[in-house]
Amino acid sequence: MANLLTPIEFMNKKPSSRSTSRIFAVAAVVLLLLPVSGLKASNVMITFRVNMSEAYPANGIVYIGSDWAGWELNKFQMLTDVNHDSIFEATLYLPAGESYNYRYSTSNADWGHFESMVGTPCGSGGSLADRNIVVPQASTILPVVCFGQCDDCGSTIRTDLTLSVDMTGTTVSPDGVHVTGNFNNWNPASLELTDGNADNIYDITIPVIPNLDYVYQFLNGKTANDAEVVFGTCEFRGKRRVTVYSEPLSVPVVKFGSCNSTGSPITDTIVACIGNSITEGGAGNYFNSWPMQLRSMLGTGYYTENLGVSGTTMSKSGDSPWWNQPQYNYTFSLNPDIILIKLGTNDSKSGNWKPDKYKAAYLEMIDEFRAMPSKPVIYMVTPAKAYSSAYNISDNTIVMKLIPILHEIAIEKEVHLIDMYNTTNYMSANFPDGIHPNAAGAKVIAQKAMQNILKAKPVIMQVAETSDTTEITLYQWYYNDTPIQGSHFRSINVSQDGKYRVAVKMSRMSNDIFISEPFDVVIPQGVSKVGLITDYEVTYGVKPALNSAEILIYPNPASDAICIENAVNADVSIYNDLGILVKSQKKISGKQTIDMPGLRNGVYFVKLSENNASVTRKILVLND
Repeated sequence: MANLLTPIEFMNKKPSSRSTSRIFAVAAVVLLLLPVSGLKASNVMITFRVNMSEAYPANGIVYIGSDWAGWELNKFQMLTDVNHDSIFEATLYLPAGESYNYRYSTSNADWGHFESMVGTPCGSGGSLADRNIVVPQASTILPVVCFGQCDDCGSTIRTDLTLSVDMTGTTVSPDGVHVTGNFNNWNPASLELTDGNADNIYDITIPVIPNLDYVYQFLNGKTANDAEVVFGTCEFRGKRRVTVYSEPLSVPVVKFGSCNSTGSPITDTIVACIGNSITEGGAGNYFNSWPMQLRSMLGTGYYTENLGVSGTTMSKSGDSPWWNQPQYNYTFSLNPDIILIKLGTNDSKSGNWKPDKYKAAYLEMIDEFRAMPSKPVIYMVTPAKAYSSAYNISDNTIVMKLIPILHEIAIEKEVHLIDMYNTTNYMSANFPDGIHPNAAGAKVIAQKAMQNILKAKPVIMQVAETSDTTEITLYQWYYNDTPIQGSHFRSINVSQDGKYRVAVKMSRMSNDIFISEPFDVVIPQGVSKVGLITDYEVTYGVKPALNSAEILIYPNPASDAICIENAVNADVSIYNDLGILVKSQKKISGKQTIDMPGLRNGVYFVKLSENNASVTRKILVLND
């Protein structure tokens, strides 16, 4: 037991200068019950001990209310957990031989935080809700009991977690700055931070169980509506995340609403991943989810945000529309550069499937996202293969009804489409419950997403009038964002100035669809028609010498180097926008880095040649 203060020492002891938010470290003290006439010789020291392992208070304080305090809230005595073993103690002077009823509480401000001993063998008092003690004749340390129980329930070691937030530039709420998390059951008002030296940095030290992950948010106020939303490497679904080990941990100071101390925004290319439990990471698999694995695969320069919510639908008439989740607003706060939409699995349920409402919601979502300031590139992602009818999900509806609608939308709205269904086919072992991927299955989904993001999109080139009239339905041309009827050719002739695009479906066996960047045509004087051709060549069953669908060239924009994948033995020629050769290399490997130091900013064309086949890709060079 800790050394006890004598009554005179206790009364002369100076109060601690530490803030009340750090009261958790205050040493156990002796609490005195002094009659009017002073301390009686018959009074003895009784040490009360209560184990709070199963009900640890958010503020780290426990009180004892009793007959001897007249059951007055403001006279409750405080117990403390000095060594963070979850056992709170207080030593009181009580008259020997007296009988008292008492109870433990986590508050001295209201009656709603008391333990109740009703139904236990040791319940006392008129309602049997109290404990009872007949004060022994000698000083005694009472056995440890668990909060709300008659006996001990085993202690839990605690350690300190110190959190700090910089509120500079933010008008602090009159209700103060709070923190809420899984360490206090997400109570928004129980943990208030303090700014002891008026430097706008608010902090708090919280006792927590070590070797666990903690998720939390700062609040400028004390309600859930006052909570920040954060994005970055510190976050977990818009909240902060930290792992606490055995030693006390002080998390570095951060700006309110930011993962860093300066409040600077994310400068990487931001990829928002929207979906249901397959995206979220079903069965607690968040950190192995495909968006999180995609973050690692894309590497430096990219940041992915998992905006998946279990059970959600695209349709607003579904049983749990994604539109109604906080992640909908998170997407606009994030202002992403790339958006992957993977919703539809739960729409396939018999009670949810309404094709018209599904398509209407999808079209609305595309329009809303395209209106963002970041003008994001949008990828629709088909649902993964459903190997089971669990949760009332229908694979037949996905294949026969839902995916064809996605194909229609891709062509109508000029949106990239990623074929995740065929990608996840024939791999049932990676979907243990038939619906949700394990880590290996999520990796396959992430790899496919990475390939399609990095894959160069079709490039349009202007040529003389063409005579190619071979119609292949895997092409669709657009004039000023309107589909051109009957334009299912690799090349077309046009006679009007304007903006042209082309959509290319990579093969009959895949639903991957890529959309080119717009190409502005100005018909030269004296010419009635010009030809447009795309470098994406698709075939029915004949594999070209260079498989353009598999070629990756990245990063784009580039600075002083690019990486080329899946063009083994090809010759590389890089031209500037004037058609001047600026770099060449023969017989590259399957994954080849091409250095391009000193190139001025602008548009360049990378031409890959092998035998009689060639593929050309457009890249942008941007140097700081």
